[in-house]
Amino acid sequence: MASIATSEMIMFIATMVLTASVVGVLGGETLHLSNSLTDSSASASTQIQTDFKIINDPSQIPKDKGYVFYVKNTGQVGFDFTNNTVSTIINGSIVTGGYISYITPAGSNGELMPSQVGTIVVNVTLSPGYHTIVITLNDGVTQQMVFEID
Repeated sequence: MASIATSEMIMFIATMVLTASVVGVLGGETLHLSNSLTDSSASASTQIQTDFKIINDPSQIPKDKGYVFYVKNTGQVGFDFTNNTVSTIINGSIVTGGYISYITPAGSNGELMPSQVGTIVVNVTLSPGYHTIVITLNDGVTQQMVFEID
């Protein structure tokens, strides 16, 4: 009889150890999933709050040391408006280096706050006709405009 009780006790303890291991693994995975959802929702929230518009008249693009495009922050948060944080593509070619400059209002230290208008000056040669500009922020928010050069 004692051997039966001992066998049952060993089986009970083994079952408890196995159950505790499974609960530990499932608890860890639940925590990992919860943290991933938190990170993902924070990123999605930032993207939703960030928005901008290209506010030029597409048929009359000003030219002053290059073609001038105006970008208005229509979102709820500010975003960096520099060569390192904004990508500008014209007709499928990225414009970089000395061919482009990003100008923010005085005192904003390269950040475009809500309702502010920034300026992009693109110093490239464009033939008369229709062209496309695509502006993308570092968080993936993108705006596109087809414009005409006389």
